[in-house]
Amino acid sequence: MSEIVANLKAQLKICQQMFEQLAEAPPSPTPTPTPTPTLTTEILRPKKRYIKTKEILEIFDITKNQYNNILVRIYLNPLFKVLNNNFVL
Repeated sequence: MSEIVANLKAQLKICQQMFEQLAEAPPSPTPTPTPTPTLTTEILRPKKRYIKTKEILEIFDITKNQYNNILVRIYLNPLFKVLNNNFVL
């Protein structure tokens, strides 16, 4: 518990130092206003209907076996919960 308090005090001290530095810093030039986005009724649709497995593997840098294990866990996890609730030993 004392570690948590010490960490929070250290973080608070860092924040106070940052605020002091911001208060001491000369004022920055006034920013130019940015244009606000306008809402459109246009619906954007993806160009592809689905992402290929090969692309998913490349994006997440995983192997086919790792990907299959993830899918099996997603599929079987709810099934195991049902089985565990129905068959309590």
